[in-house]
Amino acid sequence: MGLVRSMAWSYEAFVVIEFLDPVFASGIYTTGFVLGMELVGSRARVLGGTLISVFYALGEAILGGIALWLQNWRNLLRVFYAPALLCVTYHWLLPESVRWLLAMGKIKEARNVIMKAAKRNGVVLSSGALNKFEMTSLSEGKSESPEAEIKSAKEVLKQVLHSKILLLRVVNCSFCWVAITFVFFGLSLTSVSVGGNKFTNFILVAIIELPAYIVFYFTMDRFGRKSTMSVSLILSGISCITFAFVPTDLEWVRMLLFLMGKFSITISFTVVYVYTTEMFPTELRNSLLGVCAMVGRIGSMIAPQTPLLERYLQSLPLLLFGGMSILSGLFSLSFPETLNSKLPDTVKDAENIGNKARRTR
Repeated sequence: MGLVRSMAWSYEAFVVIEFLDPVFASGIYTTGFVLGMELVGSRARVLGGTLISVFYALGEAILGGIALWLQNWRNLLRVFYAPALLCVTYHWLLPESVRWLLAMGKIKEARNVIMKAAKRNGVVLSSGALNKFEMTSLSEGKSESPEAEIKSAKEVLKQVLHSKILLLRVVNCSFCWVAITFVFFGLSLTSVSVGGNKFTNFILVAIIELPAYIVFYFTMDRFGRKSTMSVSLILSGISCITFAFVPTDLEWVRMLLFLMGKFSITISFTVVYVYTTEMFPTELRNSLLGVCAMVGRIGSMIAPQTPLLERYLQSLPLLLFGGMSILSGLFSLSFPETLNSKLPDTVKDAENIGNKARRTR
């Protein structure tokens, strides 16, 4: 779709193809993130999330650099979308999530993935370890037929709809996603109008994400998910609101506050991805993360419209960003702490994850 859009022959054609692009691609990042989280143990989840996010920020910075170099939207689309065709090979290169395979009762496939991983890493697995897959299959009594998988998913979905705890968690999580995407993308778009070179500003706003990921890595396992997310959201809100009242002639102070707001909201954005994957059961983890991310895109859709508010009050967009950040930071305090907790496999596990985390500590 990106390559076709680079050859758009009219504005109407451009809009249609622009719409079709996310229709096909909107779930790619969330699916890849969930797959990465499910392929590592609890101690490596933060590291995995950090590595994925670092490459996200590098992609943003490269986008700004190449845009500065080309300054032609057609060529820019071709340069960025052509390499994406290589991702077709992921179908053969990437393993399926072992946790998802076990949840779906596909014991043989899960065993094959484990055996391939062990062979590649030079690890010899004992017969006792391999027998755990058969024991899991017998204890759960799951069929490998597609009909059984569909039935299982429907049953779990019913449990979620009848679970007040998970319903409230999904609603609250969705609001946090709206606020975070609204502020994150809003700050990225507003960066070109802060003052100075718009390309340089965009690149700086992207690069500031890299130290944010380093802070994220060292705080998530030390202070927990809830504290990291809440503090970073509130700090981003304070930075944005303060920016709105700084005189325009103090460019460096304004840029410093602006970067601090982007720095903090970047930490929140990274936390919410890991946090969301840890709060919901395996069978619906990808779906519920997709729901939260989908609702969250309301924020990214509204964000490009905020510069229009400057016609009425120049500081109004930053005041909105700040208010949404602080409100979301307060709401996130109701989430359970998932630090050092095993990923929940069932709805009951997900409901009790906060209690389990407290007992572990």
